[in-house]
Amino acid sequence: MLAAMSSYSPTAQLHSVRAVHDGPARIADERVGLNDTFAAALTGWVGTMWSVYLKVAIAAAWMALATWGPLRPVDPYPFQFMLFMGNVVQLLLCFVILVGQRVLNRAADSRAMQPYQNAEAIFQQVSRLQEHLDRQDRLLSRGISLLQSRPHPWLEQHRVEQPPQARDMAASLNGRIAAAMTRRLGSMWAFYAAALFQVAWLTLATWGPLQSVDPYPFRFLLNLSSLVQLLFMFVIMVGQDVIGHAGDRRSEQTFLDAQAILYECQRMEQRLTRQDRILESLCEYHGSRVVEQLARAWHASYLDACQDRGEPLFSRPSLRPWDELAAEYRASNRDQAEHVGEKLAALGCVLVPAFNSSLAFEFRDEGEVMLLAHMEHERWMRERQRQGFQWGPVRTGRRHPDMVAWEDLSDEAKEKDVEIVREIPRILAQAGFQVLRVADADSNTA
Repeated sequence: MLAAMSSYSPTAQLHSVRAVHDGPARIADERVGLNDTFAAALTGWVGTMWSVYLKVAIAAAWMALATWGPLRPVDPYPFQFMLFMGNVVQLLLCFVILVGQRVLNRAADSRAMQPYQNAEAIFQQVSRLQEHLDRQDRLLSRGISLLQSRPHPWLEQHRVEQPPQARDMAASLNGRIAAAMTRRLGSMWAFYAAALFQVAWLTLATWGPLQSVDPYPFRFLLNLSSLVQLLFMFVIMVGQDVIGHAGDRRSEQTFLDAQAILYECQRMEQRLTRQDRILESLCEYHGSRVVEQLARAWHASYLDACQDRGEPLFSRPSLRPWDELAAEYRASNRDQAEHVGEKLAALGCVLVPAFNSSLAFEFRDEGEVMLLAHMEHERWMRERQRQGFQWGPVRTGRRHPDMVAWEDLSDEAKEKDVEIVREIPRILAQAGFQVLRVADADSNTA
């Protein structure tokens, strides 16, 4: 209800809060002007336990001095003057409470705008992400959505329904009357007016024309202030009820925001899970195609090398065209092709479809070549071991003299692995690929 003290425009409020979104809305932000600052300071001082101790001490001292001490002639039991002064202070404090209630409601309204704007920004980002997923669905599934689901209905309703303000809660006639009273009386000007009125009444009732109407101990002013306090207490209670309703509405909106965000996150997770399945199948399909393409290129290069050395086709089981090659030798070529990525990764390189002939790959030094040759020998050893090969002094059956560690390999056998490694860039180029060093690619992109 305390926001009823100031007019509310959703658009203006939205822009004003956006302008001060450097941090969360605080009560201190609502203390604008000298009056509000003074009210905050007064509330801060009065609203402490030290002030309670001081009031109890003053009352106890007054009663003691008025019972047995020098104040007895001025205010004997039942301490009418102290009762009157207590009423005066209580009336002034009622005004301070109304001011504080108004400031609290303004701060609460500002706090309500921040979650509303934050949720709206999240919803907009979620909508963009869902649109992105829609485009991916169309690409991956040829225009058919992978997951038929609808956005949470609160996403649209949130844009229409502004955050609850305290003023909105004062819908009944009584609520509007209480709101109007709070708006008028919940200011430091009303506090000043009340203080000035009581000082003027005391002055006129002591030395002026009101002396005959309400002489000391000012019983009429005491009754009047008690009646006003009673009315203010009811107004404050109505304000508290309105604040509670506004808080409940804000809590409900925050709950719905959280539900909608969680629903949309779960929906995106479901869509991404379904896209993962398609991507995995596509990558597996693409990977197998690449391996097959590289295996064929590798076998073709092997046939050319053997023919250059004078070995005719069909002279050995492995010297046959790909379509006539036994499954065992095809699997060996595929294993060699699959290992290319691991070799390139050891040099910080990647395999990509050919796109720029100027980025030709070259080994930086002989150390890189020997590293990959060593890796190739270990790969060949693992492949042969899976096939049941063992070491033997001569090559016969499932025995091979090269089934030894790299360090024990003959220079001739090492040279074969080195030649295979040196052929990698050329074979990849023939298959439509090229090698990029990751660091070099990053520097060229930059």
